[in-house]
Amino acid sequence: MSPLPLRSIEAFVVVARERGLGRSASRLGITVPAVSRRLRILEQHLGTRLFDRTPRGLALTAAGERYIAELGPAWDSVRAATEAARMPRRGRSLTVSVIPTFAANWLVPRLVDGHARLRGLDVSLETSADIIELAERRDLDCAVRLGRGPWAGTVSERILPIEAYPVARPGFVAGDRLGGAADLARHTLVGSSHQPDFWPEWFRLNGAAFHCGACRSFDNLQLVYEAAAAGLGIAIGLDPLVRPYVENGRLVRLRPDAVTLSRSFHLVRRADGAADRRVARFGAWLRTEAARAA
Repeated sequence: MSPLPLRSIEAFVVVARERGLGRSASRLGITVPAVSRRLRILEQHLGTRLFDRTPRGLALTAAGERYIAELGPAWDSVRAATEAARMPRRGRSLTVSVIPTFAANWLVPRLVDGHARLRGLDVSLETSADIIELAERRDLDCAVRLGRGPWAGTVSERILPIEAYPVARPGFVAGDRLGGAADLARHTLVGSSHQPDFWPEWFRLNGAAFHCGACRSFDNLQLVYEAAAAGLGIAIGLDPLVRPYVENGRLVRLRPDAVTLSRSFHLVRRADGAADRRVARFGAWLRTEAARAA
């Protein structure tokens, strides 16, 4: 008997529940073509078609519906048992899901200096621009998310507010008077495709209607700031994420004032993880570092 294609079975469970290849690929940490390959391998292994490929996406066949009904609970049990087996070795380690720019520009520099205050807790980071569902990823202990909250099935705590101001390469707007927020619309505005409301909210809080004659967007805030530093436009600067660029002179603030956005950084944990002392210790450390940053 041929061995079970476990990776393909995992992909099937995720796709059957998500009903979308893009979201499933993000959750599995692989590409969409890789997800499709795993599904084909499983269908070949079983000798039956599990999905119908339609113009609107994937739809479970009758065989697929039966398979996920029986397989889903069993797969959850396998994951729970695996997690329980790993727990004794995780007593001094913590795995956190976080967006790449927050990890690089704020969290990692503080982790380097904060090991003593974390009292030996070994913090590992998994970076993704997408929201990773903690209920599906038991190997993740908590997350730091940028948003408004709350998130279903989780408990969240506001850790760090976000202040916003426009930034650009030094000399980018030389000779162009930016008397008001509306004047920025004469230039290319650079923002995040994952959080497209940052610019509209900044304009609204500055009493101006949002208008973007020319816009660029990137799926990573680090790329947003790199694009602005390269002279591709004016970026929405989110403090504290953009602060290293301003401090090293690669970007300059175009207005001295800042507005506080409705989104903040939150520490997010599963609702059933209230007694996890590792997450509590990490949260206390985060609050201390946020206070220092303020």
